[in-house]
Amino acid sequence: MNKLVDILFSTRAAGLYLLIFAAAIGIATFIENDYGTSAAQKLVFKAFWFEVLLFLFGVCILVNIWRFRLIQQKKWASLTFHFSIIIIILGAGVTRYFGYEGVMHIRENSESNSIVSAETYLNFKVIHEGKSYSFAEPILLASKGKNEFDKSYSIAGKLIHVKLTEFIPNPVEQILDDENGKPMLKLVISGAQGREEYIVPFRTQEQYGGMRLNFGDEIIPGFDNIILRGDSLFFTSSDTWSRMVMATREQDTFPANSISPLKTRALYSSGDRNFVISQYQQRGILNIESKDRKIKNESMVALRLECDIDGSKQDLFSQGEKEKLAI
Repeated sequence: MNKLVDILFSTRAAGLYLLIFAAAIGIATFIENDYGTSAAQKLVFKAFWFEVLLFLFGVCILVNIWRFRLIQQKKWASLTFHFSIIIIILGAGVTRYFGYEGVMHIRENSESNSIVSAETYLNFKVIHEGKSYSFAEPILLASKGKNEFDKSYSIAGKLIHVKLTEFIPNPVEQILDDENGKPMLKLVISGAQGREEYIVPFRTQEQYGGMRLNFGDEIIPGFDNIILRGDSLFFTSSDTWSRMVMATREQDTFPANSISPLKTRALYSSGDRNFVISQYQQRGILNIESKDRKIKNESMVALRLECDIDGSKQDLFSQGEKEKLAI
């Protein structure tokens, strides 16, 4: 036992711990550059092995203060240096286990009493028989390393099991050809944040920006209707629309309530409403994949979860970004 203590807390061990610490920080810099801050935290800074390393280094400093009798020999300069390291490690420990990090937005000449945590939470809301149950679980997600979430809850007499099945950084939606699929459109509009893209499945009635769109086989009054008849698409609306084919710059206008063939990759405009159907798939399925593994501050991330309620399983999909609630 004494031999093991001598090995773990010798001056040579202290030097080794310091070298490992320096190497870990250097490697974490490259991880952060390639995969984002969350990956560096997950693999290095918030990893258990890194905490053990700092603990061993701190104990090693204390042992060597006692072993070399720095207090008795009044070596104040060396003692101050060693104690400063101990204080730094203790401060890091207090921050790590008792600290709270977040962002508070305070506009000029105003007050604020809310803060957005830097730590990511998975928020749950369960509604059962008119009662609402809400709770949150902290979770660290990164594009490098293993992402795990597997927990069970007992709510209102029901057993709920939630498991993370897929983590998708910077998700993009794509329409893939599939013989068992259904008609799908890719709609492009000009929104408040600039270009916005949406996948619109068959038989969808939804508001996209300032446009109320119906994609189906029947005309619905009050909607801008994209109608599927056979293998062809048609467009009709209670408003007058103009169309410009992007490839040829050919322009034409459609009176209100007229029915005209819909063309893909053509700009349709009516007042401040604009849209383009960039893709149409007669038989398609929605596929979500990552376009970039690096997670930045503005990155969107998506989670695919498996929810089991008393043996009845359901797949859930959620997405969100830093400092914003997930969808």
